[in-house]
Amino acid sequence: MMLQAGSKLETHGRSDPGLARKILRFTKIEHTAFSLPLVLAGAWIGTEGRTPPISILLLIIVATAGARIFGMSFNRIFDRRIDALNPRTAIRELPSGILSVNTALMVAFAGLAVYISACATLGGWCLILSPLPLIPLLGYSLLKRFTSLCHFGIGVCLAMAPLGAFVAASGHLGFSPMVIWLSLFVFLWLSGADIIYAIMDIEADRTHHIHSIPARFGRAGALKIAALCHLSAFGCLVAVFSHTNGGPGTGAAMVISTAAMAAMYLPSIPLGFRFFPIATIAGIAAALVPILGY
Repeated sequence: MMLQAGSKLETHGRSDPGLARKILRFTKIEHTAFSLPLVLAGAWIGTEGRTPPISILLLIIVATAGARIFGMSFNRIFDRRIDALNPRTAIRELPSGILSVNTALMVAFAGLAVYISACATLGGWCLILSPLPLIPLLGYSLLKRFTSLCHFGIGVCLAMAPLGAFVAASGHLGFSPMVIWLSLFVFLWLSGADIIYAIMDIEADRTHHIHSIPARFGRAGALKIAALCHLSAFGCLVAVFSHTNGGPGTGAAMVISTAAMAAMYLPSIPLGFRFFPIATIAGIAAALVPILGY
């Protein structure tokens, strides 16, 4: 019945004022806050602290949004049957029938078109290397079917973002130590956050044989592994800081990022809230370290 209702809504999608809102919820566009500040930090490092041209910044933002829509859409498409088995995720747009798979595919390919168009406009290495991020974006959600290390797949996806922005802003592949340390921070910070987020699904994952670190090692073990990731992320952020000129703003950003990562382990804070917005705050503050550090 719900599938039929969803299909009917989309058949008359042009007259449905809520369709755009459903697509925004489906793509979780607000979670771009995870990546955008770190992407901009990569661009700032690429220009060695000079403000990149507005046209370049806009194209980087457009490419980021397109890649985000592409990756999230296919994540939801691939996981729709798994999501239907979990009470927490069964209300998502595809398993509940609010959107059809065909609509989801159209959204995914629209995001892909936006991403490729932005990379083509940037030209040079951005166009040549544009297929590379699509591989982890397309495949990371499949990892949970095979390995409990799946959380590190999403870390890889976002860790590529500052590197791509660096190339877009600098026009070359000579990555500086600062942007490499920043990308390593992103990888460890987001992977650790995803491990904490997955604690909410321990029972469902075990019941349906979905691989995850919490399902394999339990809540306590997962928190220890996530903490190791975040301690390592802190070390990477210190390395980023060491390549800046310091200053009170940069130091404050360091403190805020570190405090936010620590807050993700407070038992009084709900698990979902620890992932968004607290993990987001840690990422935004970390992005300010190189931006304010020149």
